[in-house]
Amino acid sequence: MTQLSKLFVDHHEFSMLGRYSVRIDKTIVVEPFKPLTEDAYRRLVNMEPFIKRIGIQSSNSQNSIEYEGPYACKRVFGVLVFNRVSST
Repeated sequence: MTQLSKLFVDHHEFSMLGRYSVRIDKTIVVEPFKPLTEDAYRRLVNMEPFIKRIGIQSSNSQNSIEYEGPYACKRVFGVLVFNRVSST
């Protein structure tokens, strides 16, 4: 897992220290070092039903890696899981 410092969800930026990985099926798993508060999680999930773009800025780089969606977000035991959703 690679370390991250910022998470970009559509046009919103979340400062978050943690680790992330991207699976073969483009599922993104983000494990924050500190648990997210309920308010932060609600802001992340309740913006729109589907996330169009996710960007991840690594802690050792100023450039961000972007992934095109649509994605759906869920929280599993404090870990954020962004699953790709079919666009049909």
